[in-house]
Amino acid sequence: MAAMQTSIQQKLSQQLALTPQLTQSLRLLAMNNLELDSYLDQLLESNPLLEMEQPESDDHPQETDTTQTQSDQASEDAWRETGDDRWESMYRQSGPLDDGREMQWQREQTLGESLHEQIDQQPMAGSEHALAHAIINSLDDDGYFRDDAVILAEQFTTTPEQVHHLLEHVIHRLDPAGIGARDPLECLLLQLGNEDADIWAQRLLLQYADHLTESDAVLAEMTGMEIAQIGAARARMQRLDPFPGHGLHGHSTIYIKPELIFRLTSDHNIEVEVPNGSSRIVTINDQWQGHQWKGKEKAFMDAASTEAKWLLYALEQRKESLLKVGTVLARRQRAFLEHGMLGIKPLTLQNVADEVELHESTVSRVTSGKYAQTPIGLIEMRRFFCAGLPTRGGGSVSVYRVLQRIRALIESEPPRFPIADQAIADRLQAEGIEIARRTIAKYREQLGLLTSSQRKKAHTSLKNQARSIK
Repeated sequence: MAAMQTSIQQKLSQQLALTPQLTQSLRLLAMNNLELDSYLDQLLESNPLLEMEQPESDDHPQETDTTQTQSDQASEDAWRETGDDRWESMYRQSGPLDDGREMQWQREQTLGESLHEQIDQQPMAGSEHALAHAIINSLDDDGYFRDDAVILAEQFTTTPEQVHHLLEHVIHRLDPAGIGARDPLECLLLQLGNEDADIWAQRLLLQYADHLTESDAVLAEMTGMEIAQIGAARARMQRLDPFPGHGLHGHSTIYIKPELIFRLTSDHNIEVEVPNGSSRIVTINDQWQGHQWKGKEKAFMDAASTEAKWLLYALEQRKESLLKVGTVLARRQRAFLEHGMLGIKPLTLQNVADEVELHESTVSRVTSGKYAQTPIGLIEMRRFFCAGLPTRGGGSVSVYRVLQRIRALIESEPPRFPIADQAIADRLQAEGIEIARRTIAKYREQLGLLTSSQRKKAHTSLKNQARSIK
């Protein structure tokens, strides 16, 4: 047996050492505004050098208090003269339990509970009720139906066609409009009615979705519509909600403060603003400046001073990083900010990181779990990012566009000769989109569409049923 030997070797390597200050800076960067408020509360209590600037007080606080005191005194004098008969009056005016108060005491109903209640009111068979409730439970947080209709049908011993029938004739008619949509385009179309502006918006969404970023004059020339009609259609589309499933699964109420504000200016530019993240402005108290500390007190105050200075620096860096990222998002996703989901462009965290010269993980911290106030409403910042597929010309196309193209090809196929996944891939490649057959299959499943053989079998089954009825 060979004897064990020990030796000493030198090795040169590079490692990133996270100092406490750097760790704090990363923590602040990842916090949303509400978390930042809570964190600053803790520091204000533990660090004597930090203080919060007090908001301006009311100009006439004493006058208000005096008025309130006089009103209270008048009520008390009236009670002494006439006696307190409030309870007797209450019972004379109403029964033992007032309906208004009963409604006020009821717990606020979630969107999911509202949808299930609407299902219960539909005149359907018991099996259809159960399937409809299952469809509601399968909707994602955005309110979309993205489950596999085949798997859901097998669980209820029915057909995928029955799942889609309930989806289109029951779920899509529930409130809010757009719930249960299978993709963003269908969600928007479900929210449009029969008004003139709705019809014009439908035409733009269905026939000219790829040209919505064009000017009103160009769109009018392409479509034959009037410029006023184009403007009305755009205004109508901006009022649509591409994510109608907020509160669907009964999550607790979340209070949101936007991290970024995007404004559309009068000269058609996008203005980016970072609002004051905290409702308080933290500063360093100069009360102890110049004071000579000794012993343990000196060590404590030195540490408190270092922490306070680094906190202000980290807060400034956080604001600067948010502004940098927001500026890139405003430029790269201008069409999205103006027209909603149909204007989304392929964009990744790495794309933004390269432009702002930050690490991808830093951009992730800046955008994760945060919200932005935009011309199309309050949205999560993750909505700005969309995967893309390469095109032959060296550009890219958003996955959302590819999904809509796949749906359009399948919906326009001859029922007797459904188009296969490979044929769809060949068609998209001919259009300049680099995509493989397996990717087509994955996207088709996301859309809830059957395979070509299943679609052909379903068509044959329906045809045989129609013959038997005759």
